[in-house]
Amino acid sequence: MDMYTNESKEVKKVVVSDLFTDIYRKFNVVTQVEQMKQLSRKELYLLLTVCLDKHSDEDPVVVHNFMPFKDECMNIFDVQDDKETEDEDLKSLIEETGDKYIETDNIVDSNGNSLEDPLTKEQVRDAKIDIINDDKK
Repeated sequence: MDMYTNESKEVKKVVVSDLFTDIYRKFNVVTQVEQMKQLSRKELYLLLTVCLDKHSDEDPVVVHNFMPFKDECMNIFDVQDDKETEDEDLKSLIEETGDKYIETDNIVDSNGNSLEDPLTKEQVRDAKIDIINDDKK
């Protein structure tokens, strides 16, 4: 399926779940492993692809969130290196989002909004303080 419609060149949007959006927002703040296990395989692959592209692999929280999904990450790297994949979920995701690769620029949340950029160090700090304060209540 082509990402664009015939004349209008309208980009096909990929709508993700609220759980996906929540995990993505907190990916560099706190562990998201248990929440990630609740995603469908296709959404997991999509999340991992976006996070591999947008998050620093030097951030210990980010690395922690990737670790249980090492095999899935390696499958994504193989696809990005033009290798064939046998994973049906990954094949389906590639077909739905792009041509040869998983396209992540067209991801929108359930309200049709594009994904925000990852939190900055200051925003991560503030989010962690908010979590600590919420735990004290």
